Amino acid sequence: MFVQRLKLIVPVDKTVDAILLDSGEHDKIECYQGNKAVNNFGLTVHGSGTWVKGTIKGTLEAYDYKAVYEVYNLKESESANYWFVSYRQDKSHDELKKTFEDSHKVNLNYDLSFMIQGNDYDINSVFICYEVIRLVVNGVTKDFVVTNPSSSSAMSPDGSAYPGGFKPVE
Repeated sequence: MFVQRLKLIVPVDKTVDAILLDSGEHDKIECYQGNKAVNNFGLTVHGSGTWVKGTIKGTLEAYDYKAVYEVYNLKESESANYWFVSYRQDKSHDELKKTFEDSHKVNLNYDLSFMIQGNDYDINSVFICYEVIRLVVNGVTKDFVVTNPSSSSAMSPDGSAYPGGFKPVE
């Protein structure tokens, strides 16, 4: 089982008090960064230093990241990290809120080829993950899963980064 960890992303122009959001505040947007294990599918990795190639394909139901990427004029292939930087610099979030309201769940197809390396830390269970942009407005939570290779990663079962090597292969 994969433990999902999320961290609050606070816009640059907000003070630390922004972390203590009042749940009764209307139209406030909260943003969290995290990872989603692909259908909770884990891999077993043996052999310290050994690189192996893998491919994982499938479909998952989530909110389509392409709509929130358009808010900040990002290419679909760019890492979710660029989206979070843009979010932090955005002063109003009005367009993002509108996009949030208009978004619906869709089936997202993924097809990821990757290389993964064994490690010396006795960790042999690995989850292949994609970055998640979690937005919360007026108590409604939507997870936008970024299913592009540059937003993929390998995570340990406890939700921490896998200490072996991982890289997507195009």
